[in-house]
Amino acid sequence: MPGEILKKRREELGYTLKEIAKTLRIRSDYLKAIEEGTFEKLPIEVYTKGYIREYAKFLKTDPETVIKAYIEKISPPVIEKQPEPITHAENTVKEEKTAPRYSATAITLSAVAVAALLTVLSLFVFAPEGPKTPLSEKTAPTPAALQPGSQAQEKENTEKGKTEAAANPQGEKTAKEHSLEILASDKTWILATIDNTETKELLLNKGESAKLSAKDGFSLKIGNAGGIKLIFDGKDMGAPGENGKVITLNLPDSNNQNLSRQQSN
Repeated sequence: MPGEILKKRREELGYTLKEIAKTLRIRSDYLKAIEEGTFEKLPIEVYTKGYIREYAKFLKTDPETVIKAYIEKISPPVIEKQPEPITHAENTVKEEKTAPRYSATAITLSAVAVAALLTVLSLFVFAPEGPKTPLSEKTAPTPAALQPGSQAQEKENTEKGKTEAAANPQGEKTAKEHSLEILASDKTWILATIDNTETKELLLNKGESAKLSAKDGFSLKIGNAGGIKLIFDGKDMGAPGENGKVITLNLPDSNNQNLSRQQSN
């Protein structure tokens, strides 16, 4: 179990839960729940993984080993159903059903069909060949009004250009992506969802930074809102909240405001 690994290592190093909770800024009852394996007392899975990873790093234990043990604990193994063996009797019946059967009537009909086909081919082979006259191709002349350089042709090209411009009024701007830079002034955990498809989990220490890009936008869950500064599309947005506050944030928001903040339960 992951809790047993961490508890044993903590006791070897001589730390108490309160000492570690104060250093990592994680509640001591959360650390106790991790050690006892009572994960139902912890927040959602992404937060629990972040707590376990920080706890393991503090104890100088491989975080991935502990995370793997945690996933195996909460995800019971799937038992695959083995296919039933096929008996000799079933194979015999299957072979009898698929074996082709031919009758004398079918062979006779095939011989008659071949003879008829040969007769038809002989008529085509020995038929006299008549004179071959090439067919002349007729093409409709281009109206004088649509000849290159005519006023009608220039008007048609102008109308076509207006239609294409109306279909894409933004031009190349429609392909522009959003950029987001995150600068950490304190230890902060972040879960970033990009274009509602890709998810990235970040844990930044003081002085570290991260850069992200998206076509439509970002949805952020921030564990310490006062511990980071955001730069969105080149604009300094400052800290999104207060120290120790957990918030969710969408960039850009649907009302075209600077930030969209909601306090998380």
